[in-house]
Amino acid sequence: MSNEQTTREGAENTESTNGLDPKIAHHSTYIDETKRILDTYVESGSYSELKRQVLEENILNKNTDEYRTNVLREITRRHIPDTDECTVTPLMRVVTGNLGTDVVEWCLYYEFAQDPFIYRVTVDFLYPEFERGTLNISSADIVKFLQDIKDEHEELRARSETTIKRAASMYLTALRNFGLLEGRQNKEFAVTYVPDETIAYVVYQLANQGVTAASEVIGHTNWKLFLMDESTVRRRIRNIDSRYVTYEKRGSTERLVRKYDTTEELIHAF
Repeated sequence: MSNEQTTREGAENTESTNGLDPKIAHHSTYIDETKRILDTYVESGSYSELKRQVLEENILNKNTDEYRTNVLREITRRHIPDTDECTVTPLMRVVTGNLGTDVVEWCLYYEFAQDPFIYRVTVDFLYPEFERGTLNISSADIVKFLQDIKDEHEELRARSETTIKRAASMYLTALRNFGLLEGRQNKEFAVTYVPDETIAYVVYQLANQGVTAASEVIGHTNWKLFLMDESTVRRRIRNIDSRYVTYEKRGSTERLVRKYDTTEELIHAF
């Protein structure tokens, strides 16, 4: 399997296989832990060696074997596609590429948000609220949304009310940790700026899914994960560093050109 083939599909494709399971109810975002684990995985070139360092050497500095095991298992589920052979994904290239923290964490958020549960809540609830001009988002708002859609999803129907409430709370905490929201109790939308490098990363990752036409890229639902509408996306891509992508619009014709063949080559150019 090539590096580019390991890219996670958008949640519209993964939901049918992964289901809308609110796993976030039992796990944190593990941002720092994810960086350390992916860096160690790439450096060691072996999942078994990564596992040894996490569980025996305690490179994550966690107190119990159970906690270390749970963190490793969850980050593996999210970001490591192959535990038999070392398969280096584009996200791993970003994490190990000596890039700015903001670039790394926004790319990390993008891949984290491909989880079907995170994707669905963000695209179908949070983004419309943002567009509507809503000032505050509470855990109760998320719970109501989940209750409204639970008949569509067996995984949600099977979860207790306590689990759903915890998932809603953890979802908001996760998006605060990544910088999309801010606040302690009721969350507010934060003022954010997604770096050019992350914008380019998304363009190339969409291309890996077969989304290459300018109109399809700009109109893709994945941009809603950053709370971006089409006009914002078009402006950001138009103004992006021309070393990565060029875009032009003449009348009704749009043209988007990627300067590299793969995401790996793009990341090397950052």
